[in-house]
Amino acid sequence: MNDFDLLVLGSGPGGQRAAIAAAKLGRKVGIVDRRDMIGGVCINTGTIPSKTLREAVLYLTGLNQRELYGQSYRVKEDITVADLGMRTQHVIGRETDVVRSQLARNRVAVLPGFGRFLEPNVVGIISNGDREQKVTADRVVIATGTRPA
Repeated sequence: MNDFDLLVLGSGPGGQRAAIAAAKLGRKVGIVDRRDMIGGVCINTGTIPSKTLREAVLYLTGLNQRELYGQSYRVKEDITVADLGMRTQHVIGRETDVVRSQLARNRVAVLPGFGRFLEPNVVGIISNGDREQKVTADRVVIATGTRPA
């Protein structure tokens, strides 16, 4: 008897959808990803942060509202990198919470750490330093995404 019917490596959009779809079909599902990367690159370092930065600049400079309020309209006089970073981290935190909530609501076990194959149906999950947990699964989906070249 395996620990999971399906184990998903990677919690980005593809991994999330695979895990939730299998859970909705009544399968016992686990998802593996680094604790600080739930939601994948999309939420943590890619699309969401870059679009949030763009929107924060547009909002704080008042660029979108100038047509309505006049050329001198600004929400904030001095915009700092800290202002942009704070807004970006806030949005990332909210999006990560949404992903965690969806996984929990569908009874998907979140296993923080790095996954590696030890055998065809056995994955070792390294978390908190050197401690490795062995997990077995009938099927494994590799949804680890990409890295910029």
